[in-house]
Amino acid sequence: MNKIKGVTLTLKKCGTIPIEVDGVLPEFVLGRKVHEICSMKINVGKEKVDLGDVFEVKCDGDEALIFEGDMNHVKRIGELMSSGIIIVRGSAGMHLGERMNGGTIYVDGDIGARCCCEMRGGTVVVNGDAQAMLGSPLPGNTKGMRGGTITVFGSVGTRTGEGMRRGVIAVLGDAGDFAGVNMIAGTIVVFGNLGSNAGGGMKRGSIIALGGVEKILPTFLYACTYKPTYLRLYFNYLRNFGFPVTDDLFKGSYQRYIGDVSSLGKGEMLILEKP
Repeated sequence: MNKIKGVTLTLKKCGTIPIEVDGVLPEFVLGRKVHEICSMKINVGKEKVDLGDVFEVKCDGDEALIFEGDMNHVKRIGELMSSGIIIVRGSAGMHLGERMNGGTIYVDGDIGARCCCEMRGGTVVVNGDAQAMLGSPLPGNTKGMRGGTITVFGSVGTRTGEGMRRGVIAVLGDAGDFAGVNMIAGTIVVFGNLGSNAGGGMKRGSIIALGGVEKILPTFLYACTYKPTYLRLYFNYLRNFGFPVTDDLFKGSYQRYIGDVSSLGKGEMLILEKP
């Protein structure tokens, strides 16, 4: 990613006042001149300011939109993104990738809470941790992620994939409690430890636990232990992202639980048996 050239936005000064960059997207920035980009409006706290007042802008190509600096207080990176590439060289704040429907976002560090809410398509790759409510519904809504792929190479917080309708969330580390609550469909794969009460209220979909489960809800019923061949498709797909897919995952046996029987009850939780 370091060799990719594009438009680089470097934060001039780190602070605690939230900066919102919704509308600063590859489709609107790439190919434009520096002074045009600098004149774009963004929100800093309650004020609207020129982007050039907050970021230094450098153009050396049109391959990607690149954010550099301490972005922990920079929110809404890639919101409503439909195409292109965004690279965040560091961590990013809340609402990254919110309602995006195409393109790819790469984050070298961690991301804040409520990222990828109601995501419809595209790909988000996070090389650090993600805070709570990744791919969840926005406040007041019930349906979360609608499509696309999220890969996290660290751990994730609580309520990951809440209300998930379609798509894939893959986590190399651990997942907090209540992952996949109220899932309608889609797939969550956790290579580390899956927290308590995963899948509460889920109607359909799959939660795949490869590193153990903290606690299974009593409304999930044991069905069988078997070797699901369809998992090969997911593992081959995730291997392309760099996940450590071993022969144990392909050849292992999985305990299958169905639930949540307090809801529609057509979801499943697959737990890899340890050799």
